[in-house]
Amino acid sequence: MTNQTTAVLGLGAMGSAIAARLRDTGHDTVVWNRTAAKTAPHTEAGSRAAPTPADAAALSDTILVVLLDHASVREHLEPLAADLKGKVIVNLTTTTPGQARDTAAWAVEHGLTYLDGAIMATPDMIGTPASRLLYSGDRTAYDAAHDALAVLGAADYEGEDAGLASLKDMALLTAMYQMFSGLVQAAAMMRTVGVPAAATAGEVTGWLGAVLPHLEQFGAVIDERTYEGGQSVDFTRAAIGSLITAAREQGVGADFLEPLLSRLDELSATGRGGADWTSVTEQLTIR
Repeated sequence: MTNQTTAVLGLGAMGSAIAARLRDTGHDTVVWNRTAAKTAPHTEAGSRAAPTPADAAALSDTILVVLLDHASVREHLEPLAADLKGKVIVNLTTTTPGQARDTAAWAVEHGLTYLDGAIMATPDMIGTPASRLLYSGDRTAYDAAHDALAVLGAADYEGEDAGLASLKDMALLTAMYQMFSGLVQAAAMMRTVGVPAAATAGEVTGWLGAVLPHLEQFGAVIDERTYEGGQSVDFTRAAIGSLITAAREQGVGADFLEPLLSRLDELSATGRGGADWTSVTEQLTIR
C-alpha cells in the first residue's frame, strides 16, 4: 500500500462507511462534512478532520466525493478548481450518466484528474465480498486511486466514457426496482386473502430464483434483434391480461403491469404478435 492520504467529503451513511473502511485497512484519512459534528466519531477513530473542503484537498492525494446529489458536488467542487490541481478526484455521489459527463467535462476544462464512480452496495456492505463499485472516465485517475478503491469492494473499470459507471448503475437499479414492484404487486394481491407479505416474499424469492437463469437467454435474444421463437407477443399479451384481471378481481390495481400490456398491444396491432415478446425492447428507444 502507498503512503497516500485519502479525503472523504461527505459523512452520511455511505461516506461514513467508506471513511471507516479506509481507516480499518490502514489508509491515512481526512474527513469533511458540512455539519462538522459528524466528523467527531471519525477523528476519535483516527481520521483527521478538515474544516473546509479546500483544507481537505490540501491534506490529501485522493479525494472521494460522497455528497447528496449532482448539485451539491458542483457546489463544493467548483470553487476548489485551483486547489484540486494534482489531486485525484473520485466522485462516488449517485448521479445520472449525463451529470457524470458534465462534471468530467468541467474537470477537463480545469485540467483536473477526475474519475466517476457508482456504488452497487449499501453502507453495511462496504468492504465485504458483496460490495461492488463501478468506475469510468480517466484511466490514470483509476490507476492512481486503485489502492484506496480496492478496499471498498470489487473495483470494476467500465471505460473512458465518464457516464458508463452511472449508466450501468442506473440500469441495474432499474431492474431491481422493477423486481421490488413485482413483490409489492404480489403482496397486495395475496393480502386480500389474509396471506402476510413476509410469506409472499418468501414465495417470490423461491420463484424468482428458479427463473433468473432465463435472463441470459433473454439477453441473447435481444442482442440478436431478430426476435424469432421463444414466447410470443400474443401469448404474453394473454398472460399479462390474465394477471391484470386477477388483480382487479381481488380489488387490487395493476398499475405496474398495464404499461407492459400497452406495449404488447401495440406490437400485436402492427403485425408483430408472433415475435418474441422481448421485442418490446425496441419500443423503448426514444426517437
